[in-house]
Amino acid sequence: MKERLGRGRPFGNAVGRLTYDASGNMTGQVMRPNRSRVELGEGSAQQVRAAYTGYIAYFGTYDIAADGQSVVHHVHGALNPAWVGGDQIRGLRFEEDRLVLHAEVPKAGAIVRHVLTWRRIG
Repeated sequence: MKERLGRGRPFGNAVGRLTYDASGNMTGQVMRPNRSRVELGEGSAQQVRAAYTGYIAYFGTYDIAADGQSVVHHVHGALNPAWVGGDQIRGLRFEEDRLVLHAEVPKAGAIVRHVLTWRRIG
């Protein structure tokens, strides 16, 4: 596989929340802003798909690597059923008041690097 170069924002200026607690639990949600509203049981297949693909949500437990360079999210529940029971591994670093998480994901014969930057709110 080759690394795909370039920058993009597939979720635009995404909004979300990432929470870790001292007991080892975590939850993460990321949403594409300005998604079209689709009422439960209504909407075309295309509208429902757009709503689904514009949102990522999961929860579980976490472990931070001994070197502090990565975190493993052990997924107990997720919007995407394929993630349940698996691990989401993220590289991590801190930049001032921000936590930067990144993951390399295979897609269409290339490796795509996803980066999310989180700012502490509390």
